[in-house]
Amino acid sequence: MGSSAAGKTHLLAAMLGEIEQGGLEPYGLKCLPLNPDTHREFIRERVQRLHRGKRLESTGQTSFAHFADGLLVTGGGVTRPVLFFDLAGEDLVQNGEVTSFLMGVGAFIFVLDPLRALRLPALEPVRARTGLHQRELGDEAFTTVLNRVPRIGPYIDAPAAVALNKSDLIRFDPSVDRWLSRAADPDEEDLLAESRDAYAFVAHHGNASWLKPFDDCARCTLHFVAATGAQVRGDVYPHGIRPRRVLTPLLSVFAMSGLLPGARWKEVGT
Repeated sequence: MGSSAAGKTHLLAAMLGEIEQGGLEPYGLKCLPLNPDTHREFIRERVQRLHRGKRLESTGQTSFAHFADGLLVTGGGVTRPVLFFDLAGEDLVQNGEVTSFLMGVGAFIFVLDPLRALRLPALEPVRARTGLHQRELGDEAFTTVLNRVPRIGPYIDAPAAVALNKSDLIRFDPSVDRWLSRAADPDEEDLLAESRDAYAFVAHHGNASWLKPFDDCARCTLHFVAATGAQVRGDVYPHGIRPRRVLTPLLSVFAMSGLLPGARWKEVGT
């Protein structure tokens, strides 16, 4: 979930690229495609294109929420279907038919764009080049989605993770570099420590409106990730891509959902 140009499509492609290379197996998870034809097309049209250093096209608007890919994930003797949706930011800010599927969504990954969220002078050259602007009022897509999702009392029960994408742009900060230098790790203490650092970083350099998913969800973690780890020039990444920690938000959601073998969890978003 997130506004247009936040990097949702690139993050999803990077995630599934890591999974295709066996990235979930060290954590005791096995994956099979839910629909082999759909999966093969996604790998060919999205993942392989990105790995060739090509920028992916923005997700187009639609009248119905179709899943982008699906997996059968097995962990701890339990197998669950996991469907990935990738919707245009323009669709997510509308209370229309497209977002009606949110009533049944089991987990969320919110993609936060530092170019829009953070008041960091070092990001100004990138903002000037990309045409993106810093916003004080948070992500409209976050707000629209959170207002549509059912709640138990004041909180949303579905597990959520906030991915602070494009974190390679802010790696000059030691608290960001500390995490980007580490491999994905679903250990609860590490997930909570990273969440504290990411929350403090966004609160200090942005404002609380960008942290609404954490405030509204009973279980929510925050993570520094980089879908490409590189700057695009035109339609290409001239030096290739280097994804960083793209599986961490997914592993966190799996841990909170009881799908990750041996993981235990407690409510952290309240």
